[in-house]
Amino acid sequence: MKVKYTKWEDEKGLEEIQAKIYTEASGLPARPDEIRHRNNDRGADSTLYALTEDGKPLAYVTSYRYDDGTDRAGIGYPWTMKDCPKEAQEKIFEDLLGHLKSQDDIKEIRTSVTLSSKIRDEQIKFLEEKGFTEVERAYRYTLDLPIDEASTMKLDSRAKDLKSREATLEDVDTLIEVTRSDPQVRNAFPSDEAFREYFTDRVLRDGHCVILFEGSKAVAASAPLKLQPDGRAVTGDEERTIMRFTAVRPGHEYAWKRLVSEIAKNAKKAGWEGTPLRVGYGFTADGVVAQGIADLRPELEPYSIVYRYEKE
Repeated sequence: MKVKYTKWEDEKGLEEIQAKIYTEASGLPARPDEIRHRNNDRGADSTLYALTEDGKPLAYVTSYRYDDGTDRAGIGYPWTMKDCPKEAQEKIFEDLLGHLKSQDDIKEIRTSVTLSSKIRDEQIKFLEEKGFTEVERAYRYTLDLPIDEASTMKLDSRAKDLKSREATLEDVDTLIEVTRSDPQVRNAFPSDEAFREYFTDRVLRDGHCVILFEGSKAVAASAPLKLQPDGRAVTGDEERTIMRFTAVRPGHEYAWKRLVSEIAKNAKKAGWEGTPLRVGYGFTADGVVAQGIADLRPELEPYSIVYRYEKE
């Protein structure tokens, strides 16, 4: 088979190819629009593709720089279609890894394996053979709240005093501003343009988005979304309502509980009272104790394994 190799280039349909490869290889969902924004932000040299001579998908691999001020970079697994030659998978991975290793300001290269991937064992074997070693695991702590219970939860006076209203298209700039203020989610998308598309084309189109105000200042926002298990946002085997994004302005942490309550009220209004609201957060830990406790507690879910490759 003759293989054609190329780098990321916008407006060439490569985001569609990348989403197709990832979804078929991992069994997990991917959105081409998110891929496009992410790849444009990372730059052309950060994502490589292997295609057939007539442009059909074979494999891709992507990389990124950490935005936390460290000397770390990240590289992904080289995802492939079933008919991809092994040497093509090896080439794009080795080429991109070599590109990262050649940069003097990168001292450490990391990668991770999502445990819900259907080929996770194959990924682990590949990466360990390439010299990557495990450093920690990522976990999610989740709670499933009955809608009625969440909508009537007890709130302190500060949370009660916040004003709540449903967002409209006129509130897009407000949603971007309050989301960008939250260090936990400000980098969920690489640009204001990407955030604008997300809020306009997805969140506000579906409705039920809530903004909380302290006076005239927006201090928190979210929106409910009912989802079937997809292996990523919702695991398990039952439908759940989730907070599709959660933004809380620093200094207004007390607003989170009110936000949960308002989201539950909106879910109830939409007729979703029979579908619990899932809330949670992620954290990393290493060692057998963390792994052991996660095995004993269903609300603790192992999410991914993080690996490190140290340059010579």
